[in-house]
Amino acid sequence: MFELFKKRELSDYLVDTFTFFKSYGKHFFKTFFLINTGMLLVVGALVYWFLKHNFQSLVRNNLDQTEPGSLLNYFNDNDPALVGFGAISILLILIVSLFNSSYPVLYLKLIAQKNTNNFTTKDILSAFKQNIWKLFKFTIGVIFIIFPVLFITIIILFLLCFVLIGIPLLILAIPTLFTWIHFSFYIYLTEEKSFFQSLNNAYLLLKDNFWTSIGATFLAMVIIQMVQGSITMFIYFAGIFLVIGTALINPNFDDQSFDAASPFLIIGITLIFILILVISTIFNNMLVINQGIIYYSLSADDTISTAEIDLIGNNNE
Repeated sequence: MFELFKKRELSDYLVDTFTFFKSYGKHFFKTFFLINTGMLLVVGALVYWFLKHNFQSLVRNNLDQTEPGSLLNYFNDNDPALVGFGAISILLILIVSLFNSSYPVLYLKLIAQKNTNNFTTKDILSAFKQNIWKLFKFTIGVIFIIFPVLFITIIILFLLCFVLIGIPLLILAIPTLFTWIHFSFYIYLTEEKSFFQSLNNAYLLLKDNFWTSIGATFLAMVIIQMVQGSITMFIYFAGIFLVIGTALINPNFDDQSFDAASPFLIIGITLIFILILVISTIFNNMLVINQGIIYYSLSADDTISTAEIDLIGNNNE
């Protein structure tokens, strides 16, 4: 059985991240996609609709136009549809983003409470509904308080890169800020803390074992980004070769033939978009799980581990 509350060293954080997915990965992703499939289908439908009714119309009517403002006129003529699309998209993106960002945190929270992954999609959705207001508040706090500070910090570090000292500071700052925000998120959703208390407790938690935590985060980010980047680039190049191959096979490939084949092209673009979105979400979940393992490990001093409970029980017998 995978144990959350135990002390770990640098290498243990990476090994236990993969051990977690080896033990719970099937249930983790099955539950995730059972909940997310409907939302992904809606996202795909919206992307397809937008491409079909906007970009395809632009290709048909405006590709050969050189009049200034023709693109602006097109969008002005389609204001109601675009406004409706924008409103639905923003609402959907908000719900999907809140769920996807909180799912790994809530999943580990349920494991910590039950000492098992014997729970269902209903339990995850119930936890999500109970914390949705907290998610909104945390999001608002991050956008209007944390992001401006982070933006200024990153800009200063980028400027310092011109005098070389900024390069190591930037490399150090990125995993530090990443870990601090995720620790705050875990504390905010798993403990009865306010937004600012979560930020402060995350800072204290990170400071206790700074170099090990940051080292584990940096290594996890590098490994996951390399794998994700390789897969994403393969998909991009596959799409490019698909379009080039279609053009080479069809000797009469011109604006008219492109227009006739555009539904298939739009479907292909939509599928590629959904695939890249799913891959990005999967790897992001892996990073957040890695942060959760670090968080629960650093919190192990305040919690009796499962192994210790079993040992006490055996001794009493």
